Amino acid sequence: MPSIPVVPENHNHLLAEFDCLDPLLSALRFDSGRLKCTCLAVSRKWLALGTSAGGLHLIQKEGWKQRLILTHKEGSITQVACCPHDEDFIAVATSQGLVVVWELQLERRGRPERVSVSSEHRGQNITALCWDTSTLRVFVGDSVGKVSCLRAGSSKLGKVLARMIQHNILLRRNGD
Repeated sequence: MPSIPVVPENHNHLLAEFDCLDPLLSALRFDSGRLKCTCLAVSRKWLALGTSAGGLHLIQKEGWKQRLILTHKEGSITQVACCPHDEDFIAVATSQGLVVVWELQLERRGRPERVSVSSEHRGQNITALCWDTSTLRVFVGDSVGKVSCLRAGSSKLGKVLARMIQHNILLRRNGD
């Protein structure tokens, strides 16, 4: 029986390859040298990869087939987060500090649509994107301490005193 290496306590992520990823890599064409993967998110259905050119590649995990490329004109994608309770929604942050929530509409055979756009963090480095565990809202944090909540069609702003450097925010409702 092969041994499994133990992850040291000071690490909180582990990347393991259980299948051959050659079909995935050839479909993405990251070998050109111009296009670089800048961030990634994983859900039960998707592998979402943000790129330096402002594209978001959505790869269906079953069969590693690229299903969709969403493009942005607002700079490279720096953060991406898949909605944990509705895989039809995905949020991205750009290098210009813009946050966009996309509704993919793949089950209805529609075109993906930007359902929310926030410029609350324009010019700032967004360091955290986190979906609420039960509603369609995303919490956004940046390096100067601004925190905002983005819903479909609206944005609310909150301010904290410290810089946002944590990449995963755990949100709980009262009583949960």
